[in-house]
Amino acid sequence: MITFKSVGHFFAKVFRDVVVGIGDVEKTATVVEGVTAAVFPQAVPVEKAAYAILGEVSSLLTTGGQAAEQHLTNAGVDISVINQVKDVLASVPHVVAIASKL
Repeated sequence: MITFKSVGHFFAKVFRDVVVGIGDVEKTATVVEGVTAAVFPQAVPVEKAAYAILGEVSSLLTTGGQAAEQHLTNAGVDISVINQVKDVLASVPHVVAIASKL
């Protein structure tokens, strides 16, 4: 069973999965957004915002290192979300550039 600790944790998991298959996502972005719009149109802006936020967190962790991580933790960002974003950064170093395209 797949479980999520928070909404942020959910989006971090999805973000990681998307980045791993980014070539396919870029090719099918309109299809994915079309499905989201057809199933639950109100979710499209939330989806876009979530990816934008995760892109920003990736950028912060890339440029700010440990200090940025501490600030995010102090601001209340779930450590599991931070760790998942860090895992993505370790496996896909150019994730910030990729996230900015989503």
